[in-house]
Amino acid sequence: MNQLFSLPLPRLLPLVTALLVTTPLLDLQALPPAEKSAAPAHQASGPFAWENAIIHIEVTSKEYNYIQPWARSERKVYKSGVVIEGDQIITTADGLADQTLIRLKKQGGGLFSLGRVVWIDYQANLAMLTTDEKDFWTGLQPAKLADPVPITGTVRILRWQDDQLENRQGEIEQMTVDNSALSFVSVPVMKIDSTIPGVGWGEAVTVNDKLIGLACQEGGDAVTAIPTSFIASILSARQANAYTGLGYFDFTWDPAENPLCLDYLKLPGPARGVIVKEIGLKPGVDSPVKPRDVILQIDGFDIDAEGNYRDPQYKKLCLENLSSRDKWAGMTCQMKIWRDGKEQTIVYKLPKADYADDLVPMQSFDQDPEYVLAGGFIFVPLNEAYLRSWGPDWHQQAPFRLYYYDMDKVRPERPQRVVLSQVLPNEANVGYENLHNTVVDEINGMKIRQIGDIVTALKSPVNGFNVFTFANGEPVRQAVLDAAGMDQATQEIMTRYHIPADHVLNTVVVQNDAASPAPPAPSSPPAPARKPSALLNLP
Repeated sequence: MNQLFSLPLPRLLPLVTALLVTTPLLDLQALPPAEKSAAPAHQASGPFAWENAIIHIEVTSKEYNYIQPWARSERKVYKSGVVIEGDQIITTADGLADQTLIRLKKQGGGLFSLGRVVWIDYQANLAMLTTDEKDFWTGLQPAKLADPVPITGTVRILRWQDDQLENRQGEIEQMTVDNSALSFVSVPVMKIDSTIPGVGWGEAVTVNDKLIGLACQEGGDAVTAIPTSFIASILSARQANAYTGLGYFDFTWDPAENPLCLDYLKLPGPARGVIVKEIGLKPGVDSPVKPRDVILQIDGFDIDAEGNYRDPQYKKLCLENLSSRDKWAGMTCQMKIWRDGKEQTIVYKLPKADYADDLVPMQSFDQDPEYVLAGGFIFVPLNEAYLRSWGPDWHQQAPFRLYYYDMDKVRPERPQRVVLSQVLPNEANVGYENLHNTVVDEINGMKIRQIGDIVTALKSPVNGFNVFTFANGEPVRQAVLDAAGMDQATQEIMTRYHIPADHVLNTVVVQNDAASPAPPAPSSPPAPARKPSALLNLP
């Protein structure tokens, strides 16, 4: 029998009264789930789990053949991304260029959802993705970005593999400064010792429940990651509409480790600072820094004789990091320098990084390869995408005379180099079939500053001929084609090789009268009238 009801009535009444009083209080302390303040309804509740934050990304994109620039193929890249606040996915930019389709898969299963790029910054190798399918976000949890990040200790590298979350261990070796994976700009990177294979596509580098980096490169047992301290600074600047892209120091320098160099420059005291070697790496910008300046301090950070400064979070780092340490293009740095035997302070404005700053651009994203086809001659701009056609070892395999131009600088009179890449045989170009990888200097007396100039130059044949003059040092100095027969030859070659267009130009054709003198007037009557060339029928 229940002992409660076996008690005498005088002892039972206090217990009943207590139950009547406390029951409403118990109801108040146990609010229904809908009344609790929690994460948005579509997000998973409960403890954070990386399975709910790591996203598998499939990217389909166009792939180009820069030897035959009209040819197209398709490639697929599989990447990783991490969910962050605002229903967005942070990942690396690598593999997203020229994309035609992005598909997202969450939690290791289910159907793919269509994704799209919110923004992308190739110089920083970062991109933000999202999807307009609202159900996709149900059950996901945004990751927290560590800032600052640890510089020692154990990490976990996570990615989806065959619908299973792969979890590999790594050890942080160091925080250092290196070129961005897709750019010449120096950025902070984290070096990690790990045996995980095939990474470098945005895999999450984590410590407990914090994201500390995105893997961007892999070689041997070393993984390079973009630290979240750098990522967070860009996200914060973008949110404040203050991000203007990465800037850089447009000068080169040497360490001042040899005391004789500093004695020569009359810098007293212990060896310190770096000696400016070359300036003007940004075309068209006057640098306040001069050769032989000794840079002693940048934004209050002393520069040692090796070119390093003492970072408050990450200890010794290369001075190049100060161009992107919460600084963006167009912002200024205060520099203390030694010049002409005295200490001075100058203001340095960070120029914006642009692939066109290099005479042989490192990258060419989200645009079709440019080319001009004329009488079987294929002209292309000289860039690293073209040189990479020689394979992973293109630095050794590509023609040296082409690679040599990578050491030259952009100049107003020559912002680009153009190459005759190959000749497609036709009776109009007999004798030139073996001409290839030859740098063009002039066509019909007009200096070729950029590939669009070819279209202009071919409008003015010399005495009925198109005269192609190649750069000094090339095995052939000139080639001549009959202007009257060039159009027909071009059409025949387009039909034979299934070439859809005789030219693709992404740049604006700029005529610089000072740099590109008008072609010489012909000394004899012009050639007979001919039908308009398909090459010259620009839209």
